Amino acid sequence: MSQPSDTLHVIVEYYDGQDDGDDGLPYYVASCQEIVAVTDGRTWGELMRNIHEMIDASLEGEDTVALYNLVPNPRIVITMELPENYAEIA
Repeated sequence: MSQPSDTLHVIVEYYDGQDDGDDGLPYYVASCQEIVAVTDGRTWGELMRNIHEMIDASLEGEDTVALYNLVPNPRIVITMELPENYAEIA
C-alpha cells in the first residue's frame, strides 16, 4: 500500500438554479472523491458548515488509513469551479 495521503480534495461547483427541476435559487455543490461524499449549500457559509459536517461524519470513529488511505486529521483543499459570468449572476 502507498503512503497515506494527507489531503482531502473538495471540488465546489456553482449552479444558478435555472436548470429543469431547480427552484430558481442559486446553490453550491461540494464533492470529495477520497471519501465519496457530496453536500450542498445555498450560501458560501452554509456550504462550509456542510462540508465540515460531511467530512466529520465520514471520518469520525473510522480507521482513516485502513478505510481511505488517509492520515487522521487531513488538510482540506477546496477548489471552486465557477461559470465565466459568475460575477454577473451571483
